Amino acid sequence: MGKIRQLDDILSNKIAAGEVVERPSSVVKELVENSIDAKASKIDVFIEDGGMQKIKVCDNGEGMEPVDARLCFSRHATSKIKDDQDLFNIMTLGFRGEAIPSIASVSRFDLRTSTGSQGFSIVYEFGKYQSESVCDLPQGTQITITRLFQNVPARLKYLKSVNSEFAAIHQYVERMALAFPHIAFHLYHNDKLIFQTNGKGQLLEVIANMYGIATAKNMLPLHLQTDEFTIDGYISKIDTSRASKANIITLVNHRYVKNVMSIDAINTAYRPYLADNRYPITVVNIEVDPYLVDVNVHPSKLEVRFSKEYELRDLIYNGVSDTLKQVNLTYQAKNKETEREVFKPQLDQMSFTIEEPVIPVLPVEEKTVDIQEKIIQEPVFTYQNHDDKKQENIESVTQPIQEQRKPLKEKIYAKVQIHGTYLIGENEKGMYLVDQHAAQERINYEYYKDKFAHLDLTMQPLLVPLQFEYPMSEFLILEERKNF
Repeated sequence: MGKIRQLDDILSNKIAAGEVVERPSSVVKELVENSIDAKASKIDVFIEDGGMQKIKVCDNGEGMEPVDARLCFSRHATSKIKDDQDLFNIMTLGFRGEAIPSIASVSRFDLRTSTGSQGFSIVYEFGKYQSESVCDLPQGTQITITRLFQNVPARLKYLKSVNSEFAAIHQYVERMALAFPHIAFHLYHNDKLIFQTNGKGQLLEVIANMYGIATAKNMLPLHLQTDEFTIDGYISKIDTSRASKANIITLVNHRYVKNVMSIDAINTAYRPYLADNRYPITVVNIEVDPYLVDVNVHPSKLEVRFSKEYELRDLIYNGVSDTLKQVNLTYQAKNKETEREVFKPQLDQMSFTIEEPVIPVLPVEEKTVDIQEKIIQEPVFTYQNHDDKKQENIESVTQPIQEQRKPLKEKIYAKVQIHGTYLIGENEKGMYLVDQHAAQERINYEYYKDKFAHLDLTMQPLLVPLQFEYPMSEFLILEERKNF
């Protein structure tokens, strides 16, 4: 008797599920792609406990007839392709016909669909048919997945935490929203709305929803075109970057892919401007003839191969480099010469006053003296202009000594300026050498010290707040690990 036997459908579907369904985000990916292929304009994704309890995807697409709803649970049953010629001209996201039977073999699969008339419902549990019935449903499809991987303990054991699994789902939905800005996406986690887009077709609005308005304002439009390729999207300016390549997003015919060649071409174009551990934010869609690209490389369909790969690499690199060169983002740093021009007093019209506080005489019998009472204040300089005859004096802040002070004021007349930094002045008592920058800093110090003397400044916010913007998919991971 022979050793080779034909595997039954349930076992073969479980094997296929090992490649197609790796984690809850893989389930969401397959179901959302089916909704997009069904020409849905609105897709709602409901997640409970990171997808380990329930995944529900609702759309307003074309829906299915009851006969198609029954047939879609069979392996390699699809409406996307018909013959081998269609395999080289794939215009849809799905085409293998493996997703639904693979998911149904490792979960409880509840499918409800309607073409606009009467709805139809069918239920499978771990690859086995359970029931079907008629239901009321508007046009579209609703798929509910529960008990995921309950019959595959090894796969269930290696799932990550709730936040990690939901972060992967969130990241994928964001990628699809970037690929299809004309579709309104809503993502819920434990009945809480986490992410949404309006479906108005504005890619920059989706970028703002993901990264914030400030980042969206820092994006540069990119448009490149040759006989074989058309590239559109947005790339960030050199002052907007992230610490991971995950934000270099490449799409091929609006399909999210991880094409190493395209990512490296974009990254190489940014290397002259960014540090080694910083990467840009880009959303680039590559339109190419389906005959020139092979998406049938891996069951997950995240890898593609181009027939003119080197031409595409050069096009992306040169296009991104030229776009960055057209924008002048050079930081104009101040040097000594520019500072001298800004702070260059008119020697013939300027004088300044020096204030010297009176040092109080302490009683002889007092043996201990507070150190602060022995500190002699530094002189306070105030600049004057002879033309407007206005004298601006800034009083120094009172020390803990309570005795009445009578400051002595003496004018020092500036004679010459040296190196744009030092002033040489004189009066009846002699010659003075003044560092004009230090004098100005002292004036500002005494002014603000007096102005805020009544406030408690032991703790205060930064003058320029530090803002860190993260996509929600990354923020969930940070929240989970913030105590480590």
